[in-house]
Amino acid sequence: MVGLVLTGCASTGGTRTSGADRLTTGLPAAATSTSAAPAPAPSDTEGPFGPDGPDASDTPDPALSGEPLPTLPPGDPGTGSPGVGTPDPGNSAATHAPGAPVPAAAMLDTATMAAVAGGDWTVGSVSRRWCHAPRTPGARTARVQLLESADGRLVQSVGSYAGTGADRAAVQAVDDTSERLQTCGFTLDRDPRLGAASELLTRTAADGTDQVVLVLAAEGVGVVLMASGTPAGRGTWESLADLALGSSCAAAPHGCH
Repeated sequence: MVGLVLTGCASTGGTRTSGADRLTTGLPAAATSTSAAPAPAPSDTEGPFGPDGPDASDTPDPALSGEPLPTLPPGDPGTGSPGVGTPDPGNSAATHAPGAPVPAAAMLDTATMAAVAGGDWTVGSVSRRWCHAPRTPGARTARVQLLESADGRLVQSVGSYAGTGADRAAVQAVDDTSERLQTCGFTLDRDPRLGAASELLTRTAADGTDQVVLVLAAEGVGVVLMASGTPAGRGTWESLADLALGSSCAAAPHGCH
């Protein structure tokens, strides 16, 4: 005869495991609900870069460093750089001292000739003969140049007058130059009304080339512009005359203004 002995599990006071407990067994324990300590307030001397100060990776922010915020776009010269309304001491056109050499800025250049008259222009050798390279008499300083291309020539002279009578002397020089040009075979054409005084003269050279010459005075400066070929063409000549008048102020006693 076999006997069965049934043994019961007595309650020992241990924790009873439920089904929900078995699903969460092995997972990380949830953080206990404790109040986090407040972050220490930065000291008055710490600044925006931390207690160790800025390093190579930090870029100062004007808004944080106390510097004024920029108000001009990149590339704007601002009020501290030469610009509109600010004289540039390095610009010879701004002030031209009496007796100083006539600056290159008072002359037309090869780039201007190419843009206005077309073609490739170079600086040539100026003739010593006055009729081939005329200039106004009595100027304190003068500059003469020849620009030439395969299709034309342009001789320009700019003379700067000095003293209290500079304007009057330059105007008188227009009459004197016009009279002397007539001895070179030029004929008075008309007054183009440029500057303070002006005269336009024309001639046909010995080789059959038509030539035109302008003599003008403006703000104590005398200008002679003589052209043949493409620069003497209608429309081109008028543009070059305006440009020569405008650039001549670089040689004026009071500069360009």
